Amino acid sequence: MKINLLRGSFTYGAVTIFSRIAAVILIPILTRLMTPDEYGALNMALTIVTLVTLVVTLEVAQAVTLYFTDRNRTDRDLYPGTAFRFYLAMYLLYLAIAFLFGPMIFKMITGEDIGNAIVINAALLLATNGIFFLIQNQLRLEFKTREYAALTFGYVLLISSGAIIGAMISDRPAEAVILGQATGAAVIDIIAVAMLWRRFSSGFSFKKLREMLRFSLALVPSGLLLLGGQQVPKFILGMYGDLEDVGIYGLAYQIAGFSALAVLGVQTAITPSVLANHEEAGTPKMLGKLFEGFTIVALLLCSFLSIFAHELVMVFSTSSYARAAHFVPFLAFAIALNNLYIFFPGKIIRGKSAAQLVASAGSFVVALAAGLVFIKLDGLRGATVATLLAAATFFFIWCYISQRLYHLPVNWLKLFLAIVLTAAVCAIGIILVPPGITFKIVFIKCGLLILFACSIGWNYISAWWKRYLG
Repeated sequence: MKINLLRGSFTYGAVTIFSRIAAVILIPILTRLMTPDEYGALNMALTIVTLVTLVVTLEVAQAVTLYFTDRNRTDRDLYPGTAFRFYLAMYLLYLAIAFLFGPMIFKMITGEDIGNAIVINAALLLATNGIFFLIQNQLRLEFKTREYAALTFGYVLLISSGAIIGAMISDRPAEAVILGQATGAAVIDIIAVAMLWRRFSSGFSFKKLREMLRFSLALVPSGLLLLGGQQVPKFILGMYGDLEDVGIYGLAYQIAGFSALAVLGVQTAITPSVLANHEEAGTPKMLGKLFEGFTIVALLLCSFLSIFAHELVMVFSTSSYARAAHFVPFLAFAIALNNLYIFFPGKIIRGKSAAQLVASAGSFVVALAAGLVFIKLDGLRGATVATLLAAATFFFIWCYISQRLYHLPVNWLKLFLAIVLTAAVCAIGIILVPPGITFKIVFIKCGLLILFACSIGWNYISAWWKRYLG
């Protein structure tokens, strides 16, 4: 299993790196073409697209993951075709609702009237993205890493190009960026459907749809509460502040999102590999070691983003976004926690979809309560603190339940000490070393990070040295 997992992770990791590079290139372009309030409107619209996706598709893709990977099912080929047709029907229904009532609903949720066009364009983006992600998931389940990589590369190039062109040629950049991305996604959808048509042409089965819905319906409130826990501080911030605050928060979240690189392609490859090999005796120990190793990598990335937050904001945006640097550290650790839970697959292995509701509900309650309190007291900083608390709540509840269902041996004391050391290093780098892009400042910060990396990862460095060079 380890060889297959790492082999798939290399390809998925390369795709992830490429996607992140495209995102890196896109950030300074959009922040220079859009004001903070325009960037905030774009960020809010894309957030709502993400939330609505769960309701429209009813998380059927996760049911496909569970049932299609069960090789004991002789009729498993019916699941992808059934899910594909269900997606098409639901997205057509959603487009009709968005066209008729979308602007009114958006204003009720956000309190902002940003026009009809951006809402309609966001609905088109939701539909085109949803079809692509379903096809992408199917390629992952069939271990077609080359096809997965090719389509993802094309998708990233097309949506990035569409966003840049839209922002450059339109006097309404937020609307044009979303429309450009939807157009790019639609083109790649046509190519992807043609590639997998034999798989999706297997037919439609109401029996299989009911079976998938029985599993996935429990995931919808869980998914909404989970994403709500991650995004509700942004909506509360919009209520107490304005779209400019949302834009600053959105940029900080984008930069902090690089902490997700810690898991690279493992995040994509791990679920099908674990489902296929979880009964092997060595799988729990391997997953525990992977979790410890990738947690150390995540702490290193979060430390880098925290210490160089001001410099990164200066590189990726203009002076009007400068205050975003203060909020990167909290969000970096929150995003890392939101990704590391994948190493605890107990709920997925045991098919306990309803159990996820507990972790998601806890995260949402903490996000709502902390958001209402902290955002009212400290605005943007309060929003980032609420986001971090919600992420920590979800991670620890998820781990606790998953460990009871499928136990992994983890050295929690070592990880706790590493977290304490990380907090100390970040405090030193942020408080004692001034921001600025000069040789002296960069040298001091890099030296601090190198010393930190050697101390926190000494066991891994020494083991690597003995294995390959000793």
